Amino acid sequence: MPAQDSVTPGVFNFRGRAVGRSLPGPSLYGSGRMFGTRKFGRARQPQLVGDGVVQLGTDLVNWFLVGTNGGVVVVDTGLPGYDADLDNGLALLDRDRGAVEAIVLTHSHSDHSGSAESLRRALDVPVYVHEAEAEAVRTAAAVGKTGGSQLPYLRHPHAWRLLAHFREAGGAAAVGEVVAYADGQELPGGLRAVRTDGHTPGHCVLHQRERGQLFAGDHLCTWNPLTGRRGVEILPRPLNVSSEAMLEALDRIEQLETRVLLFGHGEPWAGSAVEAVTAARAAGVT
Repeated sequence: MPAQDSVTPGVFNFRGRAVGRSLPGPSLYGSGRMFGTRKFGRARQPQLVGDGVVQLGTDLVNWFLVGTNGGVVVVDTGLPGYDADLDNGLALLDRDRGAVEAIVLTHSHSDHSGSAESLRRALDVPVYVHEAEAEAVRTAAAVGKTGGSQLPYLRHPHAWRLLAHFREAGGAAAVGEVVAYADGQELPGGLRAVRTDGHTPGHCVLHQRERGQLFAGDHLCTWNPLTGRRGVEILPRPLNVSSEAMLEALDRIEQLETRVLLFGHGEPWAGSAVEAVTAARAAGVT
């Protein structure tokens, strides 16, 4: 086992990336409960990746559970079907479904909102999203992804696997009830919304200042969803509204006090926001 990160319990540094503690035993994904015959998203067990934070999903897409004082907040929900592993994730926090207080979305894309409606119905909790994308979540409308053609990226096998996984998972369902939040608003779980323009019209990163945690959504990643490149960078151009706006919005992220950053795509980054932003700027637009 590699040495535990000195400032973030449960996060371990290993060859430049962070991994965490997961539940023992076979994955439910492998048993077919989650994906059935779907095969493009590789199975992974829920992992404790920070102080009170569980990462769930596949190797392609992540979502999170955040333990609070006696409760749990869901941050993003992955693609449709990802919620099948909710109970396994809650077990790592020693909680059950009755402890879940709310669902908070970084933005409306289906790989972040895909299980929001099924979770809302099952748990009877509110779904929060930035006011600029509340209507998109209510209607399951597509937003963003106007930054350029995906065709040049199809030379990368990783792009084909991601797109195939999205197709087999299906689209997000419209969410019956949505609570709109504003930039700077305090949200359940001690999270504060920080608007970061460029990926979608109302994308926000979610800052848990008390624990030094930043849920970066799709503003940053450590595994490029189209090229497969490892390392901190903004999402590739075809998935964004404006990559240039995303680079500018890094100024807002840089000001946040963090010890660990968590992403929709890729492994957690154990370090400061300044370090992550420096790496993203160096990588530029892909």
